[in-house]
Amino acid sequence: MHNTSDIGSNKQISVIIEKEKSIQEMLWYKALWVLLGIGILALLVTEYIKSKTKKMMLKEAENQKFISEMVDAFARCVDAKDKYTRGHSFRVAEYTKMFASRMGYKEEELEDVHRIALLHDIGKISIKNEILNKPGKLTDDEFEIMKSHALNGYEILKDITAMPNLALGAGYHHERYDGKGYPRGLKGDEIPLIAQIIAVADCLDAMTSTRPYRKAMPLSKSLAIIREISGTQLNPEVVKVLMDLVEEGAFDTLRRMTEGDLQPKDDGEEQPVSSNGKENGNHQEE
Repeated sequence: MHNTSDIGSNKQISVIIEKEKSIQEMLWYKALWVLLGIGILALLVTEYIKSKTKKMMLKEAENQKFISEMVDAFARCVDAKDKYTRGHSFRVAEYTKMFASRMGYKEEELEDVHRIALLHDIGKISIKNEILNKPGKLTDDEFEIMKSHALNGYEILKDITAMPNLALGAGYHHERYDGKGYPRGLKGDEIPLIAQIIAVADCLDAMTSTRPYRKAMPLSKSLAIIREISGTQLNPEVVKVLMDLVEEGAFDTLRRMTEGDLQPKDDGEEQPVSSNGKENGNHQEE
């Protein structure tokens, strides 16, 4: 502000008045408030994201629990249908998970491995009880019907988008390493690895469990048969994993449950198992 006045005829005085800015008018103060506002906004956004993420994780956990419970329920339905294989699906799932863990599957993958193995026999719900529980030899026609459970199981599970691989165990666990299996006659690496792992677990439990056509085999005999069909019916790498686990004592409880005198047939003779996986003529290890 300028104030000018005349003193006499030739003298002039100028007065400049400057107003001191308040702190609120300082640039740094305004910048501080802008930064503070940004910080508060960022904090609010972060807390919102955390809250939403937590809710999503809780929802995901609930969904995963629901899926696991449904898979367990379906597996129990399958095992309940076949009175000779109660608990078979759960034992195969545990063995499969053990093998997969040793073969390098990640921890987060093992839960899916367990679920896939649990439902490997779901196609059996389409098989008539008189065939499924027949104590004697199956006819050729009956055996063809029994074999259909693999393809039927695949068809049941293939459209479940939440777990697109869920059908692999059901559809391919009866394929053989040498290409002589069913339903598609796949060979070697053409067969999904999870199905090859389930096949070994399936054979182990089938032989060490009582079936309508024979009693449970001792673990030592079961392992001898598995060694014999390694490289033809079964993937030799998976078989090696099984043998390593046996050597480490992982199956000692199963050994104690099954070892002893060979289980006789009604006529007192030991029931044979052929190298192609069939027992008593037409029954196949499931």
